[in-house]
Amino acid sequence: MESREEQIILEIKKNPGIRFREVMEKINLSNGVLSYYVRKLENNGIIKTKRTTRVSRFFINDMTEEESKLVSRLRQSTPKAILITLLENDRLKFQEIVSNVGKANATVSFYLSKLVSDEIVNYKKIDLKKNYFIVEKQRIANLITEYHPDVIENASDNLADIMSSL
Repeated sequence: MESREEQIILEIKKNPGIRFREVMEKINLSNGVLSYYVRKLENNGIIKTKRTTRVSRFFINDMTEEESKLVSRLRQSTPKAILITLLENDRLKFQEIVSNVGKANATVSFYLSKLVSDEIVNYKKIDLKKNYFIVEKQRIANLITEYHPDVIENASDNLADIMSSL
């Protein structure tokens, strides 16, 4: 039987970027007990926590800043949809992304700007229109394969072919 610490570490390894409440539910721990172990694991340098005003996400300490940004975005449905769309297509204009993702312009714009500021996505202006693309397609594909194989399993055959050819 694994100790609580081992259970928490294993859950974070399997699901980098997992939220506090998700860990509580998966391991069946109370808020106070999980808080105690999180603090202990942080102090021992085993995990790191990214805290925003509304969400705490957990990562194993050996994950780079870039990797943790990417896996955090992959845990959100709209950024994940944007990234899959951009993996399937080399360069897309904003409206093409919107139509592929099926979300409101404002929603896509919000998350696209986050992906650009995280340096996961960039754009080039062609004929005064921004054409968006993934900065390091190979690296992103590798991270998706490692941390979110469900993306490939649930994706189109086209994406699976792209991932296997990179």
